[in-house]
This record gives sequence, structure tokens and C-alpha cells, in this order.
Amino acid sequence: MSKFNAPNSIFSNWDKDLYIANKEKEEFDDYNNNFPTYKKPFFFGKVNYQPLTGKNLEAYMKAFGETQNSVISALIDYTDDGKFKSFDLAYLYGANPNGEKVYGENANYIVKAYKPQNTKIMVLFEEIVKEDNDGNS
Repeated sequence: MSKFNAPNSIFSNWDKDLYIANKEKEEFDDYNNNFPTYKKPFFFGKVNYQPLTGKNLEAYMKAFGETQNSVISALIDYTDDGKFKSFDLAYLYGANPNGEKVYGENANYIVKAYKPQNTKIMVLFEEIVKEDNDGNS
């Protein structure tokens, strides 16, 4: 009898690259529309981030409102406290800042919550849905 060898295991998909673009400031255009600017993105490291499901997603929606976007959770060490904060941009699931003309343009998630816990810091990321020029997502 041969042993089953799945092509992917939870351990091979455990730690994934995470890049962060810190929010620098808010600017306003001639029509008083505000838009944030971001600092140069940096490689935060390899992080085990996973999608929220079930009761955790339900609790997120009670706190932040209903969403159809993907919500991701990660726990980071206290030694990394202060490296990023809420409303910074994140590059998850293979997205990276390579080739950006404007910092943050390749980011696919925004940091929605940054909550210190007992021994770790819980970070929640919400997917950024970008529309093309035709208004399609």
C-alpha cells in the first residue's frame, strides 16, 4: 500500500510573502476629493495569513459592516509592533510592488484593523476591489 502524497500540504502554504506600503498623508484635489499617498513599500516578511470564515467573518461584519470582499486575518509578533497600522496597504497572495509607478498601485488589500492581543497582534486585511475604465471589477 502506498502512502498518499498530496501536491500541496498546509505546511507548504503556511508562510506567504507580505509587503506593506505605509500611509503617508491625505491630499486633496481641486474638487475637495481626498486621496491618500503612500511611502515606498517594504517586505515585511513571511506571514501565515488566512481568510476569515464562519463566526469570525460574522463578527468582522458586525464590527465593520457588510462586505463582499475577501477578509484576511494574521497574527504578528509584538516585536513587529509599529511597522504598520490601520489604513496602510498590503500586498498578499503573490502581489508585490515591483514595477509600480505610484506607491501602492499594485496593493490588493488594506489594513482594516490592527489590534494588540495578549501575546500577538491581530491584523485584519480587506480586499481592495479595483475597477477598470469601463466600471467593471
